[in-house]
Amino acid sequence: MNTRLAEALDGIEIVKGAAQEEAEVKRFEQAARRFRDAFVHQGDVEARFLPLLLLALANAFGLLHALILFHRGLLSVGDVVAYFGLLQMLGFPTFVSLFAYSQVSSGLSAARRILELINRENNLDQNVQGYAEKMRGHIEFHNVNFTYEDRSEPTLSHISFEVLPGQTVAIVGQTGSGKTTLAKLVNRTYDVTSGHVLIDGVDVRDWNLAALRRQISIIEQDIFLFSRTIAENIAFGKPDATREEIEAAARAAQAHDFIMNFKDGYDTVIGERGVTLSGGQRQRLALARAFLTDPAILILDDSTSAIDSDTEDRIQRAIYAAAHGRTTLIITHRLSQIRWADQVIVLRKGRIAAMGSHEELLETSEAYRRIFAE
Repeated sequence: MNTRLAEALDGIEIVKGAAQEEAEVKRFEQAARRFRDAFVHQGDVEARFLPLLLLALANAFGLLHALILFHRGLLSVGDVVAYFGLLQMLGFPTFVSLFAYSQVSSGLSAARRILELINRENNLDQNVQGYAEKMRGHIEFHNVNFTYEDRSEPTLSHISFEVLPGQTVAIVGQTGSGKTTLAKLVNRTYDVTSGHVLIDGVDVRDWNLAALRRQISIIEQDIFLFSRTIAENIAFGKPDATREEIEAAARAAQAHDFIMNFKDGYDTVIGERGVTLSGGQRQRLALARAFLTDPAILILDDSTSAIDSDTEDRIQRAIYAAAHGRTTLIITHRLSQIRWADQVIVLRKGRIAAMGSHEELLETSEAYRRIFAE
């Protein structure tokens, strides 16, 4: 019931935009009805709780026995009262056991869901003793294939290319061609099904996972921000950053001006997932977060999609400055970003259809021209 309610409230704009308020109310009523039925069933089970019946029988037979003994002159009135009072003392532990029974049942149900998540196996080896040197940013893909567990068709097939340290590579392709999946193989969000992804000549599976991810920043289209201050969100990857470093990163990401428009500036607490910010503002904070960590490899997954053209021009210059001296992978369809890439990789149905500069591909690749024609 709570999950459905939270989901409806998170998507309230879509609900109202589609005039589905009544439908969502009915869904909540159905969930509330199921919760009520379950609660009534729990009460029915508790009513059949055996210790309560035994307590009632004990009190009844105890009182009857005491009255018989009193009638025979074997007990005084005070003895009867004291005896029955002692029987009443059994009531507290009995009712506590009833309360504990419902709590334990609810706890077991919740623990089952929590333990299911905790015990879920992660196939990614942390490799604590792995390679953990400072990264230069040399990326190599050697005949990489990748297939999701729930699919039979491979998402990526026979991917091979090389990115030298400091180069900027644009990855383009139609929706579903595997661009984001390819980028997530670099920081081991996924592991390759076959083949090798090398960074600085070392297979990513041989890297210490924490050291690998610490030196790679990925900015995705769907930005996640925490319900904390703006400064804490920017410094998430570098908690010990000074305020001067945070502000410098925000200026580089063209975020400083809009941050200072808030009453509390960098100490402004934003809503869950940055709900109080616009899409462009969230993406600029994500860029600032990436700039602050100074990664060796920067991956931008359509990260300027929610930014207006004026802000985009300034951010393009910031990204260009940030990309200087570090390896940058850009997943985009924007010509303004593709043109200054050192190399463009065209993906089509999980395979590399073409590679080269923007000008070369416009002349030689039909798949590349088709992307911009659409």
